[in-house]
Amino acid sequence: DKLEEKLPILQQPTEKLISDTKQLVTSTVTGAKDVLTSTVAGAKDAVTSRVTGVMDMTKGAVQGSVELTKSAVSSGVNTVMGSTVGQMVVSGVGSMLEKSEELVDHYLPMTDEELAKLATAVEGFEPEQQKQQQSYFVRLGSLSTKLRNRALQHSLGKLQSARRSSQDVLAQLQCTLDLVEQLKQGMDQKLQGGQEKLQQMWLEWSKKQPGSDKVPPEPVESGTLAMLQGLTQQLQSSCQPLVSSLQGLPASIQDMAGQVRNNVEELRAALGSATSLQDMTGSALAQARARATKARQLMDELVEHVAHNTPLTWLVGPFTPSGQ
Repeated sequence: DKLEEKLPILQQPTEKLISDTKQLVTSTVTGAKDVLTSTVAGAKDAVTSRVTGVMDMTKGAVQGSVELTKSAVSSGVNTVMGSTVGQMVVSGVGSMLEKSEELVDHYLPMTDEELAKLATAVEGFEPEQQKQQQSYFVRLGSLSTKLRNRALQHSLGKLQSARRSSQDVLAQLQCTLDLVEQLKQGMDQKLQGGQEKLQQMWLEWSKKQPGSDKVPPEPVESGTLAMLQGLTQQLQSSCQPLVSSLQGLPASIQDMAGQVRNNVEELRAALGSATSLQDMTGSALAQARARATKARQLMDELVEHVAHNTPLTWLVGPFTPSGQ
């Protein structure tokens, strides 16, 4: 009874006690949650404000430094270019460009297209005046284009010259092989004429060789064999500049050039091993003619391909990098 008097809560029903306790806990938790949310939001706003302020200060400092650096560099460059040293550099670059242009004109003369353009140029406006009015970068670009175009024409000229020389030797070689085959077959109606023609070809060929005034007359067979072996050597020599002038071209063209070289080397090896015309069988003659025909075909394809499919970033001839 005394406890109930001092603690009236003991007289309350169980349901009311549970309900009051639940309300008290809920009220306490809600209050704590509101306080925590308010605290976090305030801290977040403070941090955001501080970070934004620091970023603005940093950005302003960086931009100011960049502008100051640009101004200092620009001022420094203008000062250097206006000084005696700067003028010496400008003069040196101009002299270097003029010398480079002179060397290009000397070693790679003007092409027909350039000569035609020069002939139609406006009178009274000299090339020197044009150079003075052009900037260094324009002149450098023009020099690069001129060098590439002239080097291309120069290399194509070498390539075509090598082909003509090789074709002449191949034509003479094939004619000789045909006459040798006629002699080997021993046809009476053609034997005498073939011997006379071979003798005449031998005489004409020997006159063009070094020291021909000291070469004694030889029989038809030995003279013909010497001529065949000499022609294959000439063919190999004429093909060498053709192959070497293709340095720097794509691998497919290099492979084609290698096929030309291999055909010529095999042809020379086949004819060089014979000690007399009797050693040259019908099959050996047929293989020699086939190799000569293949070499001619490959040369034609090679020159035509280079002439019509030239890479733009290609320099050949005397400007090709070498391992030496």
